Amino acid sequence: MRPKPKKDMYLIIWKYKIKPANREKFEDEYGSAGTWSVFFSQSSHYKGSFLYKSEEEENTYLLIDTWVDKQTYDDFRQTKAESYHQLSASLQYLYVTEEKTGTFTSVAQDT
Repeated sequence: MRPKPKKDMYLIIWKYKIKPANREKFEDEYGSAGTWSVFFSQSSHYKGSFLYKSEEEENTYLLIDTWVDKQTYDDFRQTKAESYHQLSASLQYLYVTEEKTGTFTSVAQDT
């Protein structure tokens, strides 16, 4: 039996092209136990971050941040806006490009 998607899960997906010399530091900071995850964990509505390394594109990563729903993510971003921007600015040196590829919600299916 396949697991069913959780209702109302909200995902923010980012794509990063990193500087090779910063690979280890990037993986530490953006991984599931990194600085961003610790920061987002201030909210009980945050469900984790998942970092994936591309097999086709060298030095390229996909990061998926998961939240209960869009509203709780937006509320957190608004409440913590200054801290969010400071943290983001402090880690920019780790990558060449950062692209928000999109936001997604789960699709619950009856089976």
